[in-house]
Amino acid sequence: MSDTEGDSTDRSIDPESTDETQTNGSPDRAPKPWWRRTSTWVVGVGVIALVAVGAWFGTGNDASTTTETVAALNFEEVVRTTLEDATSLEGTLGFVAGDPLVYAGSSDGIVTITAGTSGIVTSMASHGVTVEEGEILYATDEQPVIVFYGDIPAYRTLNTRSADGTDVIQLEEALTRLGYDEDEDLDLDGDFTYSTKYAIEALQEDLGIDDTGVLEFGSYIFVDGPIFIAETLADVGSAVNPGVAVIATSSVPGGTVTALASEGDILGHGDTLFVVEGDPVTLFVTDVPFYRTLDVGSVGDDVRVLEEALLGFGFDADGAMVADDVFDEETTVALVAWQASIGAPVDGVLNIGEIMVTEDPIRVAASHISIGSNVSQGTQIYTPSTSTSVVSVRLLAENQELIVAGDPVVVVMPNGDEEPASVATVGNIAIRSQEFGTYFEVEITLNRQGAAAGLDEAPVDIEVIDDRVENVLVVPVTALLALGEGGYAVQIDAGNGQTRLIAVDAGMYADGSVEIISSELEAGMRVVVP
Repeated sequence: MSDTEGDSTDRSIDPESTDETQTNGSPDRAPKPWWRRTSTWVVGVGVIALVAVGAWFGTGNDASTTTETVAALNFEEVVRTTLEDATSLEGTLGFVAGDPLVYAGSSDGIVTITAGTSGIVTSMASHGVTVEEGEILYATDEQPVIVFYGDIPAYRTLNTRSADGTDVIQLEEALTRLGYDEDEDLDLDGDFTYSTKYAIEALQEDLGIDDTGVLEFGSYIFVDGPIFIAETLADVGSAVNPGVAVIATSSVPGGTVTALASEGDILGHGDTLFVVEGDPVTLFVTDVPFYRTLDVGSVGDDVRVLEEALLGFGFDADGAMVADDVFDEETTVALVAWQASIGAPVDGVLNIGEIMVTEDPIRVAASHISIGSNVSQGTQIYTPSTSTSVVSVRLLAENQELIVAGDPVVVVMPNGDEEPASVATVGNIAIRSQEFGTYFEVEITLNRQGAAAGLDEAPVDIEVIDDRVENVLVVPVTALLALGEGGYAVQIDAGNGQTRLIAVDAGMYADGSVEIISSELEAGMRVVVP
């Protein structure tokens, strides 16, 4: 084969070899080195018209050229690197807005006690006091209502003729706690016996009411703990009917806004959301709702979260407070110290309106209140957003299998920098849009949050790695020569003004590059490219 024939090799590329990688109208960026581009390519190579193929193999795969011809050729180095096959998607870097934050959450936060029977209110516990088990809450027609602790509500008259039931067990447990079973006659078996009757008579006598040994329906209630009288909803002398609210055990302070956070502020556990007439409303980051007033005797997960928060804020009653689910005197001491430190009313009682809850720290995306505006139960305060930047992507339905939660991706920032990231969530609800078609919502988080500093919203590209090979030899696809008898070769610079062909196996293709496999090649060699 002559030198001239060796240089006139047909290097045309099969047009069907171009992969239809998803494009999203991404802005132009500075080109990457050819071995690192990440859009998917599948490449074929045109057949070389080698007239003297047999002669080439017969001479040890050596096809030399003249010094003058070699000088006119274009060369690229063989590179040992990582080759990636990727799909490019469009996304938006910013903060994801959530549902509006409503003061005290919902009306369910106000816990009320309702009347059990009709009548005229003849007495009422005072505002601000706590009524505990065995005490009188209020009275209608001079019939006192006694407080007992239990989960099952009062629904019938209890006496020696009552059928067995778990409400009787609750009552007997309460009587035992109150000390009316000194002789241990109560079996706690749900059977209303004469021992139960005698214990009730003793309690009624101590309370100064008729000692009948019978609890008429409406004369007693079961609640989950001590009742803090946040507000009386029925005055003495007023008429009430069954189901009418007479006492609110929690209340939400309302009034004029005197301070609030600014849009863009990031608020976390213990930060002040806003201030109502000098009283701060504090954010707790937890999934446990604060739905009631908490004071001494309260028991539950909300008490535990409060105590954990007080410990975290540095208030532990000189080391005496334990973060359990019981609000005791040590909890009061720690709460008083915290309230004093933030300018809240120092009363050792945590009212529902003093705390608002979110499951994550928030960023104030929009404020619906202002200094001087009025807030009350149900007022929208802020529209929060995620406190850290995320990348939102509309993943077209045909690409649904492209990524799953946890996949690593690369986010190309507006300045061209590449930032490692991971897929946080992939929606499972298909959304139909006339503009975008059918798509799924995807959220991606940057591994390095500082990378998004100063960017409230910006378009970015996301490169999803479909395939990857590491530590392989790579050349431009155009360096491949298809041999007439099958297979591929590359033409290398043999030195001294000569070139020669080396047979290779082609591996992975990616963005105009190809992995080549040959024992005769090594990184740094130069191959001919058109």
